Amino acid sequence: MPKKMMAAVLDSPGEGDVLSLREVGIADPGPMEVLVRLLTSGVCRSDIHFLRGLWSYPTPVILGHEACGTIEKVGPGVPGKRIGEKVVLTFAPNCGTCQFCVAGRNVLCEAAARAAAQGTMFDGTTRFCDDGKPVYHLALTSSFCEYTIAPHNGAITIPMKTVPEQACLLGCGAMTGLGAVLNTARVRPGESVAVFGCGGVGLSVIQASRLCNALPIVAVDVQVSKEAAARQFGATHFVHAAGSDPVPAVREFTDGGADYAFESAGRVDTAEMAYRATRRAGTTVLIGQPAENAKAGFPPYGISQDEQRIIGSSYGSARPMADFPKILRLAEHGLLDLGHLVSDVWPLARINEAIAAVETGTVNRMVLQIADR
Repeated sequence: MPKKMMAAVLDSPGEGDVLSLREVGIADPGPMEVLVRLLTSGVCRSDIHFLRGLWSYPTPVILGHEACGTIEKVGPGVPGKRIGEKVVLTFAPNCGTCQFCVAGRNVLCEAAARAAAQGTMFDGTTRFCDDGKPVYHLALTSSFCEYTIAPHNGAITIPMKTVPEQACLLGCGAMTGLGAVLNTARVRPGESVAVFGCGGVGLSVIQASRLCNALPIVAVDVQVSKEAAARQFGATHFVHAAGSDPVPAVREFTDGGADYAFESAGRVDTAEMAYRATRRAGTTVLIGQPAENAKAGFPPYGISQDEQRIIGSSYGSARPMADFPKILRLAEHGLLDLGHLVSDVWPLARINEAIAAVETGTVNRMVLQIADR
């Protein structure tokens, strides 16, 4: 019999819908899987996209994909010494054999993408159930619950001293923003940066740009209240975008356009703004993800004539096993700030309130405390 746990379940997506907090069953880990007792989980806008129906997914499903926890049980093939490890979960485990894994591009793993689309583990089945019926996994993670099952290489070991409220952000938001600068764009000292959207991802872009000694770093947001946080994380300029086109101001601050313009809001109009704020021979980096069928308009002639690039960055082009320890070392030595990305920490029982707070656009990152440390 599966053990019981509390989970926040999405039964049917739509505007105004909320997650249902109830007991569901969780089975033992299968081969090369681990059972993780969750400590914390971030609340990401991607979770809200599924909740609101902007992205399609099998239901019922347990959402959540930014998680820190401890391994409590291992499946066949996983060394028993892993029990007790503190880990961060990643939705980019790798099969190790597809063309993208062989090339070192974990985030594009074909096996992980297939499992994620099905809402299952790698073997095509689920470990969650409700009244005998399957409950689906979100991208091989699912963290709005007390326990979860993850592939063994999707549970990345971190130092025991790491603060779980901060560590969970590596599961998506912080890694996505930091990696977009460090891995995808590879910004160099003295190059100019513009960041459209100053939520948790955008603030991570800003601080990674500061780490690279980019200059200037121009932050753009519709919330004037975001200026203080943007400057705290390293922005040299701030443009309030509500009610007016921010592009002329960005181009003025960057002497004709940014070398790199990052879109982290997940909006088509913002993506088009980011392109218009990019200089000749500059690069527009698309991080945020709008609705699945959304289309943006970019001028092919201008892009070719000016040798501009528009590139995508998924999860900061992360290689979690290599990147997580590196980011945690930088944070430990004060070169990156994970702590101030966390706006507040609430219990799992307040999950729907936390989602509402994220939807206001005024917070950096909300974190759920699921269990005591």
